[in-house]
Amino acid sequence: MNTHAHNKTKGISFIVLFCIMTVILFFTLTNTVAADQNNYVKITVKSGDSLWSIATTYHANNPKLTKHAFVTWVKDNNGLVRNHIVPNQKLIIPITDNQLKNR
Repeated sequence: MNTHAHNKTKGISFIVLFCIMTVILFFTLTNTVAADQNNYVKITVKSGDSLWSIATTYHANNPKLTKHAFVTWVKDNNGLVRNHIVPNQKLIIPITDNQLKNR
């Protein structure tokens, strides 16, 4: 009887883990696809800028991408290992069509 209960628990654990991994994969792919549907612009980092402040500025009209996903995208596509950026550094960032028209 203990073996049966143990196997049942093991099976349920596998299903729960599978569901969690599926959700994580879904959100990862959704954010990546959303960023890939944007336009891109090169900006110059100003004194006092951070990845989060840049995300706050450029994310405002971009509901397809969360701020966290925006920062991750910028880091990944600009070869940043950490969140550290410096003034006069050039970064490529995703922007929406509306932001592109307003530039």
